Amino acid sequence: MSLDNDGLMRRAGTSTSIEGGGLTPSKIEIARRFLDDEDEHPENPSNTPLPVSTNLSGSVSSRSLPFNQGSSIFNKSNSNNNTRRGTNRWKRFLCVAIFVGITLGCIWGIVALVEKKNGGGEEHIHEKRINEFHAEILELELSSKSDLETVGSPQYNAIQWLANVDGAKMKANNAHAMQRYALAVLFYSTSGTEDHVNPKGSWIDQNNWMTANGLCSWNGILCKGDLDDGLSQHSNNENGFVTVLQLPSNNLDGNLPAELCALTLLSKLDLSQNGLTGTLPKELAALHELRDLVLRENNLSGLIPTDYGIQMSNMRQLNLGVNRFNGPIPQQIEHMVSLRSLGLERNQFKGRIPDLEDMIKLTQLHLESNNLVGPFPASVTKLTSLVELNLSNNHLTGFLPSELAKLTRLEKIILNHLNLRGTLPSNLFKTVTRLTELSLQNNDFTGQIPTTIGHLKDIEGFFLGNNKFSGTIPRQVGLMADLRQFQIHGNEIGGTIPNIISALNNLEGIQLSQNSITGKIPSEIGNLHRLIAMHLESNQLKGEVPSEIGNIRTLKQARLYFNNLTGSIPEEVCMLTSDEDLTYLGADCEDGKITCDCCTKCF
Repeated sequence: MSLDNDGLMRRAGTSTSIEGGGLTPSKIEIARRFLDDEDEHPENPSNTPLPVSTNLSGSVSSRSLPFNQGSSIFNKSNSNNNTRRGTNRWKRFLCVAIFVGITLGCIWGIVALVEKKNGGGEEHIHEKRINEFHAEILELELSSKSDLETVGSPQYNAIQWLANVDGAKMKANNAHAMQRYALAVLFYSTSGTEDHVNPKGSWIDQNNWMTANGLCSWNGILCKGDLDDGLSQHSNNENGFVTVLQLPSNNLDGNLPAELCALTLLSKLDLSQNGLTGTLPKELAALHELRDLVLRENNLSGLIPTDYGIQMSNMRQLNLGVNRFNGPIPQQIEHMVSLRSLGLERNQFKGRIPDLEDMIKLTQLHLESNNLVGPFPASVTKLTSLVELNLSNNHLTGFLPSELAKLTRLEKIILNHLNLRGTLPSNLFKTVTRLTELSLQNNDFTGQIPTTIGHLKDIEGFFLGNNKFSGTIPRQVGLMADLRQFQIHGNEIGGTIPNIISALNNLEGIQLSQNSITGKIPSEIGNLHRLIAMHLESNQLKGEVPSEIGNIRTLKQARLYFNNLTGSIPEEVCMLTSDEDLTYLGADCEDGKITCDCCTKCF
């Protein structure tokens, strides 16, 4: 080994040339740089010459000069070394800072991914579900885009509930998803809550509603399974096709949503006796399977959509009574030829009663308490299946047509508070013998009460009060064995009270007041052991009050005043007042016509 002129130790016999191998100039330069970059090399205490590089020709560079020959060069080189050491420290600091930053960034990224999976991911899935339901609902035209996007609307709340609770297992294109959506809209429209997770509304019975349970288990819902024969009904925890939705008297308060048209197999909708408001959605006309629409006793208003009559030709029951509907009854209703029951009573309908003659299956027709005008509708006489007819409290005029006798199935004829006049058809009670109630009060009927009333074997209520009937009480009244109420007050009837009236063992009320009836009160009246009210006031009755009245233990009211009765009220009758059974006993005891110490009212 020998110290060469470049300051590096070499093996003997090695060459400094490139061709001779050993340390080439490039390797020497690498070694020099390594030494220059060393952070902690010691200062040179012995002035040993610094290693120099050799060029390709073997000459020595200026850096090979000894310290004593190149002190200025040494000083410059030392300064450069110090600069490099400072730079390297900053490089290391920068590398450490970058490493720490990258590490923190990775940690933050992992945390962010976890949060996205737990939170952000769910939010993305939630939004995706909502968009899917939006698209499906808009495609089916169940709701408007504005309703879906209006925060707080029933449609918006229903979508949020589907996405939050139901969306995980119920996709938008599922056959039952739109049914759940429609029912959710009904709930949010009428329950008074906007909770999207566990909604509890004001309904009286909300059992299983707005839960993940199958809608066939929800209160008031019956379903038909996907693959059944159409006869069996499901009530278990499944999602089937809804066939019945009935929530009567359940405190529903709000609008009836059009979205119910999504219940395409619905056959019965009964939301009666609730607080529904607003108008009837015309979209419900698309429910071609609907047979029973019962919305009685709500606060619905507006018109009946004409589409109902045209598209709901399979309807069997339309009951919209006791609401606030107005306008005319649509003529298109005549297309409901399968209708059995039509109930539009106690609304604000006006105009004429439409032609109903094609509705030959109709058994119940209730149009009372409206503002209907015109003559008695002749088309009604064509409804040969009719069982109940009630047109009371309207502005109908004219005569009672004799063709009414063709309606041999009639059990109830109720035509009170109209402007009907003329006599009762003579043949009416010969053919219409199934009557259980005949009520013609507050009209202008004249003539005598037909003796054919004896054919009414099943009648329970006979009401002819406040007309202009004359003649006498037919003795045939005694043949009406099931009669409970006999009211002919406010007429011009004379004659006497027939003794045969005592045969009416079921009679509870008799009103003969405000007529011209004469004679005595028959003692046989004491045989009416179920009688509760006896109104005989304002007639021309005479004689004494029969003591047999005291046998009527059920009697609550006895009105005997404004007659020509004399004598004293029998003690047997007064005993009824002391037992607090007879709570009202009125007689002409004020002017001394009759003596009564037990009367509750003297005239």
